[in-house]
Amino acid sequence: MFKKLLLLLALSLAFIVAKAPASLLDSLLAHFTEGGLRLQQAEGSLWHGRGVLASRAADGRSLTPWLPLGWHFDNTALARLSLGWSLDSAGTPLGQVEAGPQGLSVKHLALHAPVDAAVSPLPHPAARAGWQGDLSIDAPAWHCPPDGRCSGEARLLWRGARAALFPGRNFGDYEIHLQAKDGHLHYSLQTLAGEVRAQGSGELAPGGMPSFDGQLSGDPEFLKRLPSIAAGAARPTGQPGHFEIHWPPR
Repeated sequence: MFKKLLLLLALSLAFIVAKAPASLLDSLLAHFTEGGLRLQQAEGSLWHGRGVLASRAADGRSLTPWLPLGWHFDNTALARLSLGWSLDSAGTPLGQVEAGPQGLSVKHLALHAPVDAAVSPLPHPAARAGWQGDLSIDAPAWHCPPDGRCSGEARLLWRGARAALFPGRNFGDYEIHLQAKDGHLHYSLQTLAGEVRAQGSGELAPGGMPSFDGQLSGDPEFLKRLPSIAAGAARPTGQPGHFEIHWPPR
């Protein structure tokens, strides 16, 4: 009798999960991002569905939709005692996500987004500077075990970088390369093109503070306020329009 009851409970739970609506994903996104990301127009179930990913706007009240999103359950992940989904946007593959006892894995991620939509959910005040441009994120493999010490690599490409604080001024195109090993993150920045040239590298150890050392150069008149804005992180080199960048400030 007890075994039959357990079987009945297991079947009931499986039925409930199988029928879980796609709108549940919106609740999960809102919870884990503190309302920064939402899933609008959700249709289907947790296993197969679609919706539109939206970010909280800079005003903190409205939402900006920017990515049609579809997800499809990956049966092959069950052989690894995991749950997996493939993601796409209007038929274009975005990557695969898998969660299980070994943690969370993302593979073949290829995501494109407006910069303002990508950064507006971030709680830091710097995200409210009205950043603009197009952001591409490519991550061949990224794995986060249960202890949170992630490993992997990713490439971020920011084209047409600009900010509402400086109307009419284009900064340039920039590439950031990320490498993580057991929670230790190393990143490097280089300029591909543009008026403001920046390069450098830094790292972030588990539980530590981020560091960065590099150089920045451009129009002297435009950059003359940089030392006061950068709170000591930018130091003039003596050459007009050229600065050393160090974080934490030295």
